[in-house]
Amino acid sequence: MSDLYFAIRPAVLLSTLSACVMVQAQTFKDPALESLYNAERYDELHKISQQRVAAQPDDAQAVLGLALAALARDDPAAREQAIGRAQACTERQPKATVCHYAYGVTLGVQAMNDGLLKAARSASAIRDALLTAHEGDPTWFPARSALSDFYLMAPGMMGGSASKAAELARNAPRPEQVQALEGRGACAAKRYDAALSAFAAMPSALEPALAADAMSWAVQCGLAIVNTKEAAKAGPLLEKLRRDFPSHAGPAYALARVRGEAGAHEEALKLYEQAATLKGANGWPIVYRAGIELQTLGRHDAAKAAYTRFVASAKGPKPALEDARKRLEQLGG
Repeated sequence: MSDLYFAIRPAVLLSTLSACVMVQAQTFKDPALESLYNAERYDELHKISQQRVAAQPDDAQAVLGLALAALARDDPAAREQAIGRAQACTERQPKATVCHYAYGVTLGVQAMNDGLLKAARSASAIRDALLTAHEGDPTWFPARSALSDFYLMAPGMMGGSASKAAELARNAPRPEQVQALEGRGACAAKRYDAALSAFAAMPSALEPALAADAMSWAVQCGLAIVNTKEAAKAGPLLEKLRRDFPSHAGPAYALARVRGEAGAHEEALKLYEQAATLKGANGWPIVYRAGIELQTLGRHDAAKAAYTRFVASAKGPKPALEDARKRLEQLGG
């Protein structure tokens, strides 16, 4: 079953790059909002963006702040507000790239959370918004990345297109962007060896927006490989990601999946415990997976406690929640 339950996640990395690295491609042009975003201070980002939009509805950078803060906080009410603000911004400022981007990504996540039917009805609006954002500034990586994700994730009847995603990758302005986007495309096409090679060859020092997406895509690809029962193939890449991004939960979580599949249950459990303390931990069903390892190890009381916490949280993939309930029943919970 899939471990991923956020359709588009604004993965953010705290990166201090050396002076020899290329000029960073920022998410925000506004230094104050960029600083809050990169520091993962999402509550503050939301509060300040809300205040600025209330004072000046045409503040496009604040509209972007509302959208990305809402996504990072996984707040449905805030997403609805951000969608409205972003749509209004696109109508008042048709050439404001960030407003189209904000509208496309928030509408995309909201539609996916509302179910396949809502996603289908919103697909053309999402695609058009992301396409307008990309065409407005082809050098801005977040827009190229989001449009590529749409093409790879959406079914063909809803506007998806692997060939268009490949074109976006080929035409990216820098080689490392091409490499990351092609790795993402290879994984979506289940060409896992090519994807692993592409992600493993990525340099450790990257601009923040690209680093965030490359790490997220590589983790997702590793988990996809785990679900094919060839988990060992993903191990070296996930170990590299864990070294490169030691403060983020995704690599540790995915590596725990690999270790668990290999029968190294104690090591997997330790990795889950570590992942639970890292940034982005709320985006993964860590407690549920830890419960499985505990159950496998025969520590049934601890497993029941883990499943109980997971079910009580009501957050996570529906198949995982259902499986946790069944396991609780089996354990007499």
